[in-house]
Amino acid sequence: MPSLTGQILRRLPAIGTDAVIVLASYALALALRFDGNVPGESWAWFAWAVPLIALGYIFANTVFGVYRTAWQYGSTLDAIYLGLAVSIVTIIAFGVNRMLENRPLPLSVNLISGAFIFLFMGLVKLSPRLLVSGGLPFVGWTREGAQRVLIVGAGNTGQLLAREMRQNRDWNYRPVCFVDDDPRKKGMRIHGVPVMGARQEIPSLIERKGVDLVALAIPSARATTIEEILALCDSAQVPVRIVPGVPEMVSGRARVGELREVTTDDLVARDPVEVDVEACRQALQGRSVLITGAAGSIGAELARRVLDFEPSAIHLFDASEGGLHELRLRLMQLTQECQVKPWLGSIADHAKVSQVFAVARPQVVFHCAAYKHVPLVQEHPDQAFKVNVLGTLHIFQAAQRWGAEKVVFLSSHTAVNPSSVMGASKRVGELMVRAMGRGGRTALAAIRLTNVIDTRGGVATIFARQIQKGGPLSVTHPEVARYFLTLHEVTTLIIQVAAQAQGGEVFVLDVGDEIRIVDLAERMIRSQGMEPGRDVEIVYTGLRPGEKLREDLAAPEEELLPTAHSKVFEVRGTGAPPLADLLAEIDTLEAQLPESSEEMAARMHALARLEQTRAPTSMTSEPLT
Repeated sequence: MPSLTGQILRRLPAIGTDAVIVLASYALALALRFDGNVPGESWAWFAWAVPLIALGYIFANTVFGVYRTAWQYGSTLDAIYLGLAVSIVTIIAFGVNRMLENRPLPLSVNLISGAFIFLFMGLVKLSPRLLVSGGLPFVGWTREGAQRVLIVGAGNTGQLLAREMRQNRDWNYRPVCFVDDDPRKKGMRIHGVPVMGARQEIPSLIERKGVDLVALAIPSARATTIEEILALCDSAQVPVRIVPGVPEMVSGRARVGELREVTTDDLVARDPVEVDVEACRQALQGRSVLITGAAGSIGAELARRVLDFEPSAIHLFDASEGGLHELRLRLMQLTQECQVKPWLGSIADHAKVSQVFAVARPQVVFHCAAYKHVPLVQEHPDQAFKVNVLGTLHIFQAAQRWGAEKVVFLSSHTAVNPSSVMGASKRVGELMVRAMGRGGRTALAAIRLTNVIDTRGGVATIFARQIQKGGPLSVTHPEVARYFLTLHEVTTLIIQVAAQAQGGEVFVLDVGDEIRIVDLAERMIRSQGMEPGRDVEIVYTGLRPGEKLREDLAAPEEELLPTAHSKVFEVRGTGAPPLADLLAEIDTLEAQLPESSEEMAARMHALARLEQTRAPTSMTSEPLT
């Protein structure tokens, strides 16, 4: 067979080298045993016996796959296989020699030569890896201009990064030291790179070792840890990069040794979210799903997440022609089985909403469409009423009329004790959910969202743009603080809410700790290797109309109850006005829209407080006709 012949020919150099090593090892063992004065009969026995022993070692190496190993990537396991092969032949040779009555070769020679064989074979076979990785003594990097890297974290991720940097000669990186807060690791060497102390020593090590780049290899690092490291590197003006974790590398979401810039997701450091996959699949698999506001940041990401649960069709409803077209193209690249249907129009158009539901017949609806930017909505309360209130009512009515199973309405933290028109409009949406959500075929539920860190038009996006221009960064007040969620986290939990909603509930999410906006601004500046106040200024512009210093997740009279998911809570404590009263107030305002923005805003706030001026009812819905 040509292939077998080719394999043998490729292995001949390695086999020949091993034969020479066996002969040389036995000769050296004889010389050591007899202090260089080897008897002639021992040499005579050596001449005929040792070549046979060499064949034994070659046969054992073949059986244990030593010649099939790519030794430039050799591992500890490969060295163990080599050791087993050498040990077995050495023991056999020792046993046969011991059974001879007149043995011309001392037993110790078998053992000494076996040790030499393993040592020399190991050195020869591992030399490609040692040369590539710079692991041989006095062998270092020959690349000129390689960036000198300090690695923060001497765990699994850090050692993988150091090994990859040493082995990959095409990379322009050279690891010079580790820092790790575990005192037991100080003084150790990992892939030849020393662990030289804890993170507090980063500034001095940057200077002593001439560091050009700091690589943070702690995938579980909290935002405070990242901020501290950014501050430690700031004075030396050395950039910081993040190393993906081992699970990300294994799953293919990142490559081994990949370095990326610090993102806003890192700076808020939200823990990964797991969902009840089976429950979510039961809620979405084989169903027709409608997403309003689909071209927005949340709607588009939600559409991608929904595809993971194999719906039969996904309908995308939005007024943005370009965004809708782009999203359809992206989704069609992700699926061949699921129908992807865009619908261009506004939820304020009652006829269009009816048409969409009549044709799409959605079973699950995610209602994301709304005007959301507080200052802009504050200036145009009439539009907030038409889109956020009437548009939401159109969606709920159509869902009930055409038999949708579930509707999830995206509310906002601003709906709690609303001080803005946007908050008031979302509060009215929650009242509709409570008044209409139970008892009928359609279960309506609301989920209060806080700030999503990586959406278009969000504070982080604005800060990134301002930093790119050299500043200044605009913050409304030194003490203004917000809760932040990541886009992936929000969309994941929205689907979870759809799976567990029964109707009439308002949910809130576990949002972690508040972050002062000025702290986020400083973190983002430091992530670019700059110093706040020195390289990029931060200016305070004053609170805008309707803006709060702090966010409320629930009103004082509300209670947060746990649900089946640890990060989802149900809000209890407030009822809703009778549906007939609520609809009558909405109809009255629609029929008599004030011309004054101030009066329109006042009427919106009055509508949002309707449950406080009416006796609360039970959560039983009053179906629409």
